[in-house]
Amino acid sequence: LVAPTGLAVRGSICSSRAAPSAPCSVALAASAGGEATDGTWDPGNMEYSGIMRNLPASPTQDREILLIGAPCLRQRAKLVKPDRVTSVKSRECAEELVRVMRGLRVASLGIARGGVLAAPQLGTPSRVAAFEDPASFVDQLPAEQQEVEGRRAFGPKVIFNLKVQPIGDDTAVLWESSKSIPGYRALVERHLKVRVTGADPEGQEVDYVATGWEARLAQQAADVFDGSFLIDRCFTRSLRHLDAPEDPLPLDCPPEGRPTAPRPSEAEVEAAAAKSASSGGGGGGFFGLVLPFGGLGGAPEALKVGSVLLRLRAAEVSQDALDSQPVKDAMKAVRDALATGKHPLGLGAPQLGIRLRIVAVGETEAQVDRASARECSRMERAAFGPLILINPVVRPRGKQDAYFWERSASVPSYEAVVCRSLEVEVEALNDRGEKINFTAKGWKARMLQHAADVLDGTLYVDRMETRSWRRDKRKLEEGEEDTVPEGVPFGVKQRFEDRDKKKVQTNKPDALRRSR
Repeated sequence: LVAPTGLAVRGSICSSRAAPSAPCSVALAASAGGEATDGTWDPGNMEYSGIMRNLPASPTQDREILLIGAPCLRQRAKLVKPDRVTSVKSRECAEELVRVMRGLRVASLGIARGGVLAAPQLGTPSRVAAFEDPASFVDQLPAEQQEVEGRRAFGPKVIFNLKVQPIGDDTAVLWESSKSIPGYRALVERHLKVRVTGADPEGQEVDYVATGWEARLAQQAADVFDGSFLIDRCFTRSLRHLDAPEDPLPLDCPPEGRPTAPRPSEAEVEAAAAKSASSGGGGGGFFGLVLPFGGLGGAPEALKVGSVLLRLRAAEVSQDALDSQPVKDAMKAVRDALATGKHPLGLGAPQLGIRLRIVAVGETEAQVDRASARECSRMERAAFGPLILINPVVRPRGKQDAYFWERSASVPSYEAVVCRSLEVEVEALNDRGEKINFTAKGWKARMLQHAADVLDGTLYVDRMETRSWRRDKRKLEEGEEDTVPEGVPFGVKQRFEDRDKKKVQTNKPDALRRSR
């Protein structure tokens, strides 16, 4: 049997409210005179039932977590009516949230996962969230990390109609991840203390003060209810792929922790960049270690976002160095990498661990043929290149901007809408060292701007419309329309007068104060 909400009907739930186990939350007196709780809710032992539910073809299989780009994740969730909080369907939803949040657990191995998960991430547009920081995980963290992040273990909490209200002005900048954005993390500034209100699965009022990491999880849940994720609030230049090296943060990023935390020195940043350059690229992670130069393909893998080399300005190639072997090797490396087809908008030499101002752009007939006729016409795509440019200078031309999708091998598996000038003027040296000047329009202009940005330590994520960021979308069928979230511009637009004054995104200072 399937409930109207799309949830499979569950059996009876053995549930009880556990006593608060965390010193990081303080329950407040209920306004109606009754006793308020902190939302702690123990759905009982679900290890066996969780395994059975996730067997292949199980009729009661839990839903998968929706990934960023799903339309419902960008919509405001609805309040749950008070008389529905204790309904069977609500209990089933609460139990599923806890189960999916934790993941498949094996008690004998002591495996436990916590975090935060909101109902919209499972496709239910309701204001319900579960969060937990289990002792089995917290106790494994270094004492210094526990102190910086304010980690105090607490059991599962499920809160309906959760609201958070900041208390005081104290904030901390810490790493966050999201179950809807696998593979990435970023620095986000959050309040250290918040008041949390709502109702627990038993219908009792929730009203307590959360601090530290628990306060951060509650704020994350409240964001999801309003269609926001860490990518909308983070310091964009701190975005890091989980396979990227643990390099120091760029100097224009805030330090991790409290505002008084020390920043990395310029010498530390330069040393990390030199290390990336000496490694010759490499994709990071297991395959980056085993096959650091692309393995069978021969071309080096692109550095992942998070490598500090991608955030620094590349060095100009001097006239005397044009015929040197390092420059020739760099030109060959970017040409070979472009030929792999893994860089649909071209690439800059820093993506291969080469800190020189060299780019490669171009698109083959086969690549153009794979695009739809509508896409080729709208984006003005045509085969050209490959084109190798040294010390390129790319300037906007005309008064029109184009908002279209971009992706990068340095930010794998995701794409976003980015504003670029529809037409550009280019000055550069070609691969023979000759000065060239030309204009470009449409997709070619976009590729040139995309690749040239890398030379100044800028990636497309720094310029994107953050609400459009999503997992790579499959190829559209003939006649199928692509969709973007409400409020995200798309297509060719007349440029606003202040377009050229717009700065690259580095943080979201106003988002922290946004009313929830």
